[in-house]
Amino acid sequence: MSTEIPPTNGLPILFRDLVSFGHKYDLASSVANLLQIPTPALTCSGTVALMVALKTLQSMHPQKNQVIIPAWTCPLVPLAIEKLGLTPILCDLKKDHFDYDLNELALKTNANTLAIIATHIAGLVCDLEGIQHIADQHQTYMIEDAAQAMGAQYHHQSVGLFGDIGFFSLAFGKGLTSAEGGILFSKHPELQQKLHAACQDLPVLKDWELKRMIELVGYTFLYRPSTLSLIYGNHLRRALKNNDEITAVGDNFDQNNISVHRLGQWRSQVAASAISRLAEHWHKAQHQARSRIQRLKQLPHIQVFEEQAESSSNFPFILLLADRPELAHAILAKLWTQGLGVTKLFVRAIHQYPNLAHLNTSLPQAESFTQRCFSISNSAWLSDSEFETIYSIIENTIHSYK
Repeated sequence: MSTEIPPTNGLPILFRDLVSFGHKYDLASSVANLLQIPTPALTCSGTVALMVALKTLQSMHPQKNQVIIPAWTCPLVPLAIEKLGLTPILCDLKKDHFDYDLNELALKTNANTLAIIATHIAGLVCDLEGIQHIADQHQTYMIEDAAQAMGAQYHHQSVGLFGDIGFFSLAFGKGLTSAEGGILFSKHPELQQKLHAACQDLPVLKDWELKRMIELVGYTFLYRPSTLSLIYGNHLRRALKNNDEITAVGDNFDQNNISVHRLGQWRSQVAASAISRLAEHWHKAQHQARSRIQRLKQLPHIQVFEEQAESSSNFPFILLLADRPELAHAILAKLWTQGLGVTKLFVRAIHQYPNLAHLNTSLPQAESFTQRCFSISNSAWLSDSEFETIYSIIENTIHSYK
């Protein structure tokens, strides 16, 4: 394939970011200044940021051992919870949305609930006030999983500041990257201090750090349409040819995939160097996504997710929902392998992943959402003509299913 559009709007790393040795960039301070948040603690991944948050809360409330998560989320979330010896409690979604079914959430929250994870999907702010109301009733914590939402705002403040703890991911494709990394913070001074102290205790793992450094150099030179098929597209097409959606999107995780260590200094400096371009990157993404969302809303039988009142998104991609699984499958059959940045986010509800099948319970809305959901990249490299090609294919597929 001649070109490959990335599935999300990652910020490219430039060669000058790699060799910024003469500058003393401070990633934590730079993120705090950009987002107007407390100076965050840094970890090796968003997953480890979540683990540090939960371990800190558990040290304060050792009698509580349950963590409520949405039934459609990254499979690393329940794996991380179980790695700590805690119990993930799956809560179904509300109909045709990635938000919690609040009635079910209220029923599942109890005296054993350590935290409720509030997950922002596609940079879109979830129902924070509804979740917080339930958390307050049970004196439990709310953690904002903003792995996909660095740069998103709620009431003109960064996401992560509404709940008790917030975290971002610096994984590839999330926007700013350090080849994996986590940004962890709390609006509560005492809790913020505990998070920093816990991150100071994280070990240095030289083998993992070297691996991530090599990956970051590879990303710098290969994260572009002309070469992305070498590290992304070819792998995806091989997996789909084998009918392996889980491998295609890189969701075949187990607990061994979670390494717990510090974020290395060099990778931190690379990200800190790149952060000067991030605000403009978000601004262009918002303009592009808002325009394309209005166009997509003209399509029948397709729901397009957009910003809600008092919120703004960083728009790494555009999330869509077909009104029936057969339509979504037909659209993906025509677009998923074409290198145009159309894909699925999480290809299964949590209990449908083989390594998480022991969490099986009745989650009809999450299962339905998973079967009908797909996404379109909001990469700056997806040209208007390529977007119109995507639009036309979706439109023609809809007409053929009427």
